[in-house]
Amino acid sequence: MENEGALDIIGNAALPYVTSLATDYGSATRSYALAHPSLPNYLAIVSGSNQGVTQDQPPSAGNFPNVPTLADQLAAAGYSEEAYAENLPPDPTDDSGLYAVRHDPWEYFPRTKITVADASTLTGALDTASPPDFVWYTPNLTDDGHTGVPDNTAAQQLSDTEAFLARFIPGVQATSWYRDGGQIVIEWDEALGSDSSGLNGGSGGRVATIVVSDALKSNPRQDPAPVDTFGILRSIEDRYGLPHLGHAADAANGTIDALLDD
Repeated sequence: MENEGALDIIGNAALPYVTSLATDYGSATRSYALAHPSLPNYLAIVSGSNQGVTQDQPPSAGNFPNVPTLADQLAAAGYSEEAYAENLPPDPTDDSGLYAVRHDPWEYFPRTKITVADASTLTGALDTASPPDFVWYTPNLTDDGHTGVPDNTAAQQLSDTEAFLARFIPGVQATSWYRDGGQIVIEWDEALGSDSSGLNGGSGGRVATIVVSDALKSNPRQDPAPVDTFGILRSIEDRYGLPHLGHAADAANGTIDALLDD
């Protein structure tokens, strides 16, 4: 999800469903993005580093064929995985319509062990007898709250966020993947540009991090421990018993392990 601070999301009267996810399941109440703008955060959450990138740019301006990612770790450990993106164009390495490549980090790692499929196939894949062990999902620029439709206003962006998650999350919860113990991590990439707070030198602002699972439904948790983008990666790696990539190895970046323990 895109470009909103935690206080703009959780508790906002315009977002009752999203707020209910945070309160009825779990959230990290002191979660911080790495940086502004978007792309450094997306690179960090899958590779443990921003790879020296400090601005939004296409893969043609810089990609990292020799850098290992979470997807490579999962594949090496024998886990199945799949990435999905809304409005996926024929050439996913370039922007097209409501698809923004900077929100699809796998395209910056051309040798990574994951394929990106059109989002329309997600729920079908999660409802098979053998769904992927790990799933990544990139909403389009409207559903992620970045560009409001039909009006690109702050109010419309929030309305689009609410409408998307209120549709998407129940759809995933209805699948066999979720019923068999699937856990959903909903992450905002950065706060508003006016918020430069962070953890350990980060400056992306305080963001909402929400975890949805059956275990949390039975025992909702609000985790006050500080965590940043690298810490989110660390916790995902922990769930699969993987080593920590890059800055995810630094325990000072925190974790959301308390929300993922079942």
